[in-house]
Amino acid sequence: MSDQFQSAQPDLNFVLQTDLLETPDFTMKMVTEAPIDGIAYQESYSDPCLVINFGAQLSNFEVVGDAKNGYQGPVILGDFSFLPPGKVLEGYYRGNLLCYAYIVFPQKRLNLQYAENMLIMGSDSLIQKFAQALYSQRHRHDPDIILYRESILSALIQHLQLVHLDVGASDLRPKPNLDHLKNYIQANLNRKLTVTELAKFEETTTQFLQKAVRTEYGQSVYEWVTTLRLERSLELLRGTPLDLATIAVDCGFANQSHWTRLFRRKFGITPGKLRSQSI
Repeated sequence: MSDQFQSAQPDLNFVLQTDLLETPDFTMKMVTEAPIDGIAYQESYSDPCLVINFGAQLSNFEVVGDAKNGYQGPVILGDFSFLPPGKVLEGYYRGNLLCYAYIVFPQKRLNLQYAENMLIMGSDSLIQKFAQALYSQRHRHDPDIILYRESILSALIQHLQLVHLDVGASDLRPKPNLDHLKNYIQANLNRKLTVTELAKFEETTTQFLQKAVRTEYGQSVYEWVTTLRLERSLELLRGTPLDLATIAVDCGFANQSHWTRLFRRKFGITPGKLRSQSI
């Protein structure tokens, strides 16, 4: 199944190392990349594929699967994507030294009752641990290891199906209380907030949280949190004498220029100009 790994990346000079594990049951490809200033990509697979972040720190990642499924924001350790068979994904990313794994397995291993043609993105430390277990034994081929890998793969696929792909299961779980979560976010806007942390706070999965926020607000969790940061910054800009740099930090932005760019995109005016008009 090594021919599954195809993409429209014209220049592969940024790839530092590639490890490939091929078995009759699955193919695993481990990729290490140099820091990337920005690259567009397009890829698709004829069988189900998991992409698991082993060490990437992507400051800007965009992926589009269709009109309803996509993501824009940062990617951290433990994040994963599930790429359904035949789905064409397009996107853009930039980041530091990257290390991630692709795991492709036969479509017949995926129960047909589960969601089809859905791009799934989330964060799951157990999926990452399953992948690390497979990768750690990649150079051994004795009978015990073959059985071990098959057991790990079966557990990985079952976990993926039951926790992230089972549409029926989502109806049985309590929906996240977004008003409760909003209060938590607003109390912690001065620091970095991850989807994993917010999902744990609501005692749900990242996938169900993303779905709930998308349904309620039409945004990803990252976009929703950014909107709350911008709304708070607008309040501070109008209602306090705080300088611009302090407002940016207090609202959790990386720096003043980052805040200014996002503020102008949302409100159509820079913070500095709005402040001067209010004086």
